[in-house]
Amino acid sequence: MRVGLIGLGNMGTAVGNMVAGNGYEVLGWEYQTTVVDEINGKHSNSRYLEGVALDEKLVATGKLTAVIEQCGVIFMAIPSIFIGPTLEPVRQAVPEETMFVNMAKGIDRQTGLTSFQTLAKLLPDNRHIMLSGPSVANEFARGLPTIVILGGDDRSDLLHVAQILDNDHFRTRLSDDAVGVELGGVLKNIYAIGLGLFDGQGITSINFRAVYLTLALEEMAHIGVAMGARLETFLYLAGIGDLLATSLSRHSHNRHLGERLAQGAALEAIRTEMGVLPEGYNTLEATLYIAEKLHVSAPLAKGLWDVINGRLQAQQFITAFIRNFVE
Repeated sequence: MRVGLIGLGNMGTAVGNMVAGNGYEVLGWEYQTTVVDEINGKHSNSRYLEGVALDEKLVATGKLTAVIEQCGVIFMAIPSIFIGPTLEPVRQAVPEETMFVNMAKGIDRQTGLTSFQTLAKLLPDNRHIMLSGPSVANEFARGLPTIVILGGDDRSDLLHVAQILDNDHFRTRLSDDAVGVELGGVLKNIYAIGLGLFDGQGITSINFRAVYLTLALEEMAHIGVAMGARLETFLYLAGIGDLLATSLSRHSHNRHLGERLAQGAALEAIRTEMGVLPEGYNTLEATLYIAEKLHVSAPLAKGLWDVINGRLQAQQFITAFIRNFVE
């Protein structure tokens, strides 16, 4: 069986290479021709996964229809804002039996739909699974132990995807709370920005970080439960596990965004520097809108949005956090 990937960035390349190492033929689509050529010609992806040798069974293509036509299981590994524009032109060509495993984590600011919901709306006749959890690509790509969560309704589909992914250092757990699994991965990106603000201000206190992450998890859980998730999902890998991994990793794009904001960089300069703003930024405004409609208090998220939009300085956010939560 051939496994497909849509997106060969950091996460997509890492998953594709791992699946290829598990013995599967992998075909991945990527819109950047330089990435496609390097993967096929040099078996490397220096732009997104520098220093990792890629398996020869991982093949890249610039033709999205090739992945759609040839692969029975397809992993979605593009930013959530690109899911609609990427799939809309080819949706009619997707076979009904194709299964999609979503790894994108975001909420569309216009529709209010999560990436998983967007995918299901675009392809209603297909089966969908959510993959989330503490999975820093640069780490598991180098064989470091990782455990993730697969969320979905059909246990046989979950087991099928688990067999594709599982090996000695990468393992999966299963959940029937797909909503919670996705929201854990969506919401933690927001709060990782906050930890980056501390970095940018030179705050290294473990006590301070522990308080912030605990309160961030509480806020995440309140929002998630109001949106239909189960509380216990946030107390496991898809919630606290992913929050810790993304907030504490030096590879986290969301944490880097917070760090650069605290250093005084303008948002547009950060966008140019990073190429695309990370999912936490794309998700934050929509999350605040949803929280308001569901009558959920989200002061941390609101403060981060004010920092991003220049209504608060990073130091003011930190001072308010200390006064309102720590004292």
